[in-house]
Amino acid sequence: MSTKSFEIEEIGLITVTRRRGSKRISMRIGSDGKVKVNHPWFASQSEVIRFVLSNIDWIKTHQQKVTTRRTIYQFDEEIKTKNHTISILQAETGKIRAGISGGKVVIAIPSSMNIEHDEVQEFIKKVIVRICRKDAKVYLPERVKELAVLYGFKYQQVYIKNLKSKWGSCSSVGNINLNLSLMLQPDHLIDYIILHELAHTKEHNHGAGFWQLLNEITDGKAKELDKEIKKSRLI
Repeated sequence: MSTKSFEIEEIGLITVTRRRGSKRISMRIGSDGKVKVNHPWFASQSEVIRFVLSNIDWIKTHQQKVTTRRTIYQFDEEIKTKNHTISILQAETGKIRAGISGGKVVIAIPSSMNIEHDEVQEFIKKVIVRICRKDAKVYLPERVKELAVLYGFKYQQVYIKNLKSKWGSCSSVGNINLNLSLMLQPDHLIDYIILHELAHTKEHNHGAGFWQLLNEITDGKAKELDKEIKKSRLI
């Protein structure tokens, strides 16, 4: 048995396992929304990739089912991003709407609408995504630069994305992708993800060398921080 992985941006990380007893290519979606593929020894990598690409609609549908156990936003709730506080309030009349003033964002939902309906929850989520993207574009590139200088890393570009299944990634040429959901996390976890991706500019896998490097720049807390961030949810 051997295991490899690759990534398709719109569906995330694909874990591929070659099993001696397998007679056909099969696929399942884990409880975390990640895709796991098993295939027989005689199947080529290109066959596996074609199989995954031909089933993207099925994958997205089942990933969506997994994420239906999502956070349900409620009235009088406050969501704090890096630079804003988002309040969800009930309005007597009018349409569902959102307004921003300085660091405060108010989402007003008329009493005639059920806050748990998909339409309302999706509106709230879109506002949160928009605010997180706004914060992330200001904060993350500068923080990457600061940490890279501090620890001696070199990278190319920083991209802010609404990734579905991971907090960040680093390309083979040193481009760093960061999830805008980081704007809902405390500073020490934001820094951990940035350092995690910066470490990949030198160590391109998750081998022993990578974890040794990451430990050196996180005061020996790499595994502890990794476990902590895995308990957090993406938007």
